[in-house]
Amino acid sequence: MSEVLCSGCFTVPWHQRYYDWKVEQVGELLTDLHDAAEADKACYFVGSIMLVKSNSTPSLRINDGQQRLITLSLLIAALCRRFEKMLPPDSARETRGLRALFDEPDYHILKLSDAAKYKPRIEPPRRNKSTYQQLIRGHDIGTNGALTSAWDVIDMFVGAMDRRTIESFSDFVMQNVEVSMLEVPGDVDANSVFESLNARGKPLDDVDLIRNRLYSYFSDQYDPNRRETVHERLESPAVVLGPSNVQEYFRCYLQCKYGYLQKNRFYREARQKVERAAGQNDPSSYVYRLIAGLGKQESMQLFRTLTSSRPDAVINTNLPKTTGYRDVTVLLSELKDYKVTQPLVFALLHRFLEEKDKEAKRKVGLVVARSLKNLTSFVMRTTFVASKFEPSKFEAAFSNFAMDVFKGTDLQSLDIYEELAGTDEYEVIDNARFIRRMTDMEIRTNAKALRFLFGINSKLQVGSEILRRDHCTVEHVLPQSDQYWSDWKAFSEESAKECIYRTGNMVILTRRENRSSEEFNKSFQAKAQLYENSTLQMPRTVAESHEEWTPKVIEKRSKALAKEAASVWQFSPGKA
Repeated sequence: MSEVLCSGCFTVPWHQRYYDWKVEQVGELLTDLHDAAEADKACYFVGSIMLVKSNSTPSLRINDGQQRLITLSLLIAALCRRFEKMLPPDSARETRGLRALFDEPDYHILKLSDAAKYKPRIEPPRRNKSTYQQLIRGHDIGTNGALTSAWDVIDMFVGAMDRRTIESFSDFVMQNVEVSMLEVPGDVDANSVFESLNARGKPLDDVDLIRNRLYSYFSDQYDPNRRETVHERLESPAVVLGPSNVQEYFRCYLQCKYGYLQKNRFYREARQKVERAAGQNDPSSYVYRLIAGLGKQESMQLFRTLTSSRPDAVINTNLPKTTGYRDVTVLLSELKDYKVTQPLVFALLHRFLEEKDKEAKRKVGLVVARSLKNLTSFVMRTTFVASKFEPSKFEAAFSNFAMDVFKGTDLQSLDIYEELAGTDEYEVIDNARFIRRMTDMEIRTNAKALRFLFGINSKLQVGSEILRRDHCTVEHVLPQSDQYWSDWKAFSEESAKECIYRTGNMVILTRRENRSSEEFNKSFQAKAQLYENSTLQMPRTVAESHEEWTPKVIEKRSKALAKEAASVWQFSPGKA
């Protein structure tokens, strides 16, 4: 890269965007450079740039690579400032850095204090030009913007280094940072070349990058059988799970291994975790074992089970029946809509399935079944109580629980009740508080109301073959539309508004049974006739238990449903 910078002058074409790297991107580049320098790597490759010759000026146009060139030149400028201020100053490194920033004769000794007289090699877009030139000439400016934000990150990064570190880091940046450069003649359509470079083939996603990184551990291996095994196991998830599910599977499995990995930084964080763990062992052997786990048929099948509409029968049959009528099929179907739980559920079931000793498997199964029940109760209660279920509140905790479960061998590590209690922001584990809040709760979203009512109805109607949530709908006994309220004499307009979204005013019906005709909505008696003949137990109970519908009935039923909900989604604290 330093040779490219020292080879001439560069302009950013008028049609290119302004500098727009965010501080996160700048920080990631600096971290990668630091890690590569610490590891004494022969090179650090920063990708390709495209430079176009001009027929009218000697400068090369930067058609691709502006952000990297400017960011790296700012890094060199920050290093030059440090070398100037050192006691004694490091004039040789200062000159070498300034030569990459300014177009000056090779025989000159360059000084940052004289930079006002030098010609910058890079001419950024007009809006960035003045700020950029001030920064590389050693002047601090207070202007807000992406360029100065990037400078602040770089300046702080360089400022934290001692003399020995900064000398070796500067040498690495100047000698070991490499780039692939495509130089395009001025009479060639540069835009067509740019489109060909950037719009051909499939863009690499995180899984592609992770696979490539794992492959790199075997680049020096000459055992064809070992390499073939690695290839087969890394490629098989796409075949077994389908391309659309591979990324979720990799993230789920790797979070079980290493804990929480941010989705928008998945590759970077996964790579760091793998490299750190591999560095503490024999790297290729460690990664080989990791790949063996990723490509294991049982692991992939388990993940497919968790994301399918019906859990695998083997898991359901073998897991101990500690959950009553709410067996693992019911639990997994409820958790399926909450991807945030995937690593934890995967880790629990993986631990159960991996156990081979019959007696140990029975004990593990008891704790796993109880933990799945507690996890489901926690998630569903939180869903009902919170105005909006926010996965971000639980993702790190659930993933880190999963890591503990995945690597743990003792039974106690599988019991997640205490960990759930530690994340109970909405206080849903306390039965009295949960019942109190659900009694007064209004549920305005059909999806949440359906989950709530369906779970309660399932308790009333154990074993029914027709119980599928996607076949049911929410029915408001007192109609939602105020055009019908005049026929409901027990309600004033004010009381109707207060009652309409209370849980006590809701039942579920099958899609075929639910209808909103004018005659149907005129009275409770008209609705009760349909409820009596419903295939679902809940509306039948409402019709059998009430001759009229009033605010007091809704209040009483809301409390009764809250107690039923606490019974359905109950907790089972216990020790392994």
